[in-house]
Amino acid sequence: MSQKNDPWDEDDPDTRSLVSRLIEDVIAFVICCYLIRLGVCWLLSVKIPLLVIAVTVGVAIISYRVYRWRKHHDDY
Repeated sequence: MSQKNDPWDEDDPDTRSLVSRLIEDVIAFVICCYLIRLGVCWLLSVKIPLLVIAVTVGVAIISYRVYRWRKHHDDY
């Protein structure tokens, strides 16, 4: 007994009309645009703390790399 109610079955023709598919795609596009806008606004609101964290991590990484280089090249 195979089920023919699988929505991903390619043998069944798509019975939805063009207008309904277009409306569904437009709604998905609008939701994606809204979420991208929301994410950008959130990033802009936390820009300063993110910048401080990035600079701190960068300084820590550079300091560690310099320390490690000096430790392995102590014949200067």
